[in-house]
Amino acid sequence: MIHKRAVLIGVGVCVLGFDQLGKSQAMGRLAEGERVRLLGEFLSLAHVESSGAALGLFRSWSAESQSMVFGFLSLVCAAMVLFFYRGLARGEHGSAAALGAILAGVFSNAIDRFRFGAGIDFLHLGAPDSAWLPDFNLADVSIVLGVVTLIVELLATEMATRAQEKPRS
Repeated sequence: MIHKRAVLIGVGVCVLGFDQLGKSQAMGRLAEGERVRLLGEFLSLAHVESSGAALGLFRSWSAESQSMVFGFLSLVCAAMVLFFYRGLARGEHGSAAALGAILAGVFSNAIDRFRFGAGIDFLHLGAPDSAWLPDFNLADVSIVLGVVTLIVELLATEMATRAQEKPRS
């Protein structure tokens, strides 16, 4: 039987590796701000550097302040993920995979902040000149999907528990 630690580490290594590889390819092939088509009008490769967080938060802060805040938040997120991981029962592979994806996404984005002083986005939905969605990276996707997976699993477990309870008269 596969151990939950193997799932956490396996998913984490894959997400971290593919995210850093994608960022490296975008930075090596494109000028900052440039986008090129990958899949027609659906997906573009981009090279976008963002000094702020989601929705432009902290954009006006100094690079040193941003590094301290993002470093601290990364450590807090990592501690929370490891805390939840320790509470998983044997065989909870879905939750272990979700936590591995979240942890890898947090670490990959933290690596960018410390190496380049900015977040690196390399994916864009839509044609290169469209602006209906923000640019993003695999780390962002893995964090969102990991959190959504945990929420769905929590709701499914709660619903199953309630279905097994006998109704009160």
